[in-house]
Amino acid sequence: MKNRITTNLFLKILSVIMAFVFWLVIVNMIDPATAKTFRDIPVEILNESVITSANQVYEIESGDTVDVTVKGKRSFVETLSPRDFTAVADLSELSKVNAVSIDVQLKKQSNSNVEVDWGNAVLKVQLEQRETKKFRVEVTHQGELSENYVLGSIVAQPNIVEVSCGESKFKKIDHVGVMVTLNGESEDFEKQYKPILYNKDGEVLDNDNVTFSNDTIKVSTEVLATKEIPVYVDVEDEPSEGYRLVQTDYKPETVQVYGSKEALNREKSIKVSISVAGAKKDVEKEIDLNQYLPDGLSIVGDVSSVSVRCSIEKNGSRSFIMTPTDIAVKNLPANCTMEFEEADMKYSVVVTGQEENLDGMVLKDLGAHVDLVGLSAGLHNLEVNFNLPSGVKLKNKVRVKVILRTQGDTNGNTPVPSSTE
Repeated sequence: MKNRITTNLFLKILSVIMAFVFWLVIVNMIDPATAKTFRDIPVEILNESVITSANQVYEIESGDTVDVTVKGKRSFVETLSPRDFTAVADLSELSKVNAVSIDVQLKKQSNSNVEVDWGNAVLKVQLEQRETKKFRVEVTHQGELSENYVLGSIVAQPNIVEVSCGESKFKKIDHVGVMVTLNGESEDFEKQYKPILYNKDGEVLDNDNVTFSNDTIKVSTEVLATKEIPVYVDVEDEPSEGYRLVQTDYKPETVQVYGSKEALNREKSIKVSISVAGAKKDVEKEIDLNQYLPDGLSIVGDVSSVSVRCSIEKNGSRSFIMTPTDIAVKNLPANCTMEFEEADMKYSVVVTGQEENLDGMVLKDLGAHVDLVGLSAGLHNLEVNFNLPSGVKLKNKVRVKVILRTQGDTNGNTPVPSSTE
């Protein structure tokens, strides 16, 4: 028995392979039947006017797509694609339960019998009464203009549109808007935009089964040039007798304005006024800049006022603001370098005396200096000395912190002990 099986084994295997090859050839020659399913073929809606003429709208609950299975010769089925099918639902045949059968047709012709099956699929809709309401068009924008340009007026035409849709969607609508996209413009422009539905949270709603009285909204956008101009403060009147105006500080010192090119070219600065009449203490005031702007100009941004402070002092005293650069250094040890620990610090110095002695005094007349005699490397807290003119006295003391380092120690490796008084 074993010999029978192994006898001519090679020929037997070869015959099996040849039989399989012959079978493949025959199968391809006779073109057997096969089946293939095409999914999510969109369904076209026919005769929507049947619904709209009854002042109704519809929302599709199910059946907006359909799956189709095709059975036929493989040579034909393999050539098909979803584009070869049309699926329609005729709303004029809508049943009492708001459903209509879907009809599928194969557009491609075949020489053999082809079966198309979509499982008796139906389209189901929900009907609602149509409502109509007017909304004001709200214009928003995104993007940026060219540098030194700002938006002027934005006008929508029409600025009121009628919206028609089902009752359930109407409950979600908060407003109608258009979105203007800015892309580096430097001059006025007009564009057409589609209206957009928004809910109360500013989210976009879909426009399915919604009609607008205008399909597009024309928006005219004004683009204005800007310019930065200085602000000046004019102090009027005089303080109370025995008092004087020391200095006037204000912020901002410049503002950015926008408007027509003629107005920008004409205006060079903004001058505001403040009165210190009868003042015995500092006068502080917020002044609205808009009242000083000429017609055709406006301020860019939210800051539209200038903060002004007029410092008033009683005669017989003077106030000075001093920084470390105004303080001289004496008796610096030969083997040391010195620096102020707080190089940006500002110190207030008040001196008193007769008016004739104070009149005309400037900061350098204080003779401010520190004496480093006998000090070694380290951190030192020193009192500032003053060489005041005759008849002038210091009202307050000033202390500074200085650091002495041995020469050549550029990396700050000199030990810094606790400050000395």
